[in-house]
Amino acid sequence: MTRSLAVEVEEDPGEPEVASPDPPGQAHHGPFENVSQARLTDHYYGRSDTHSRDDLDDIIHVITSEGFDSNDLRGFSARKAEQLLDAYRPLNGVFSGEDGWVEGTVNVPLPKTFAKYKTESDAPVYPVSDIVYRRLLDLITSVVTDAGSRFKDKYYWVGHKLFWDPSHSPQPPDPIRVFTDCYNSDAQLAEEAELRKKERVKGDEPGLEYVILPLLFWSDATALSNFGTASLWPIYVYFGNLSKYVRGRPTEFAAQHLAYIPALGDVFKEFYKGVYGKGPTDDVRRFCKRELFTQIWLLLLDDDFINAYQNGILLTCGDGVVRRVFPRIFTYSADYPEKVLALGLRQLAECPCPRCYTTRSQIRASGTKADERRRAKKREDSPWLQANILRARRFVFQGHSIASQRVTKLLNTQSLTPLQNAFSQRLSAFGVNCYELFAPDLMHEFELGVWKGVFSHLMRILAAEGADKVTEYNRRYMSTTHGCVLS
Repeated sequence: MTRSLAVEVEEDPGEPEVASPDPPGQAHHGPFENVSQARLTDHYYGRSDTHSRDDLDDIIHVITSEGFDSNDLRGFSARKAEQLLDAYRPLNGVFSGEDGWVEGTVNVPLPKTFAKYKTESDAPVYPVSDIVYRRLLDLITSVVTDAGSRFKDKYYWVGHKLFWDPSHSPQPPDPIRVFTDCYNSDAQLAEEAELRKKERVKGDEPGLEYVILPLLFWSDATALSNFGTASLWPIYVYFGNLSKYVRGRPTEFAAQHLAYIPALGDVFKEFYKGVYGKGPTDDVRRFCKRELFTQIWLLLLDDDFINAYQNGILLTCGDGVVRRVFPRIFTYSADYPEKVLALGLRQLAECPCPRCYTTRSQIRASGTKADERRRAKKREDSPWLQANILRARRFVFQGHSIASQRVTKLLNTQSLTPLQNAFSQRLSAFGVNCYELFAPDLMHEFELGVWKGVFSHLMRILAAEGADKVTEYNRRYMSTTHGCVLS
């Protein structure tokens, strides 16, 4: 069938009726019983070659369903449908209030070279609205107290050390300590030790359990298609007292979506131009992108969460036991660009590492003893560093360029930017070093980074030695992984 069928069944009232070549009593619509069948089939075959028979069955089901009336489609179009869907906010949709989703607004201060303000609060701001997020403490409460959860009896509320006892060996060594999860790590045991030193909350029963809830955050800006600019930037959280063998299964849906970060698009550029009469520079756009990320995290780490961080929150857990739960941020996993964005560092600058002060010229010595000594000197969120950042920030809003010597002189030695990140602002008072929160991302930084680069280089070496070397490699690989040899 071709599009010619659609032309064939069109009726033109201006033309004289032509005798049909079909037998008497049979309308001219090919092998189909009626024009509707003919046109629908023509739609299936004539519009695209990617349809399936199931697609056709779905269309038939739609137009034959109760309540379907073709008159309702007059004046309707695909463009109008897209506009209605974009503007629609269902009460019980993906971001339902029943699931704890709320909308918030943050303000991004706008600096400009030579635009002087007495304080940062006097500078104009760009409001970013319709930020969908879940209040972190409400999310913790809903998950921990869910008596119907299939995980309610699988949470490890008390840290411990795990040992493997190879007593079956002929000469058994001492038991070997094994690390598998947060709840058998030194970090958990150290947090619990600090918790036991704290004065108990007034009114709590002596036997009330005080427990640590490890929070494992992730974020990753993701392109939704190979073409176009559609993207999504989610923040989600796992609970570290649930075994990784459970939360690591996608079918368990153990990840809790926390927020979605919007992008600063063309609307931002137009707003900035409307304020200052000129569009933002690249430095200003980077500054505002970091600021937006920080403001959203300040929205998430609100006063209620900080109060629970310090004093705990009394909850009846899903297993029926009442505990005072103290949330703790154990790790934040992200790829390298997102780490430096969150921490307020300059990407691939003189000190590119988010955890130490190794310089670019020293990277080639990775793995040496000198490198090991350098790595021992960790980045530290010290009061001196915070003061330098705030001082540089004041210069920016006093009209100095972000790239001016007055600003960079305070920051460049440690590859900083004029931004105090949200984790430093909220958690430094509790002795938290924000630079230690950001863990290596194995997928982005090793599997898709270091290892992929090394493996590709090794394959090039084999290919340079001759095609038979690659064939031999494949043979060995197949015999190792599949127990067979390809001929």
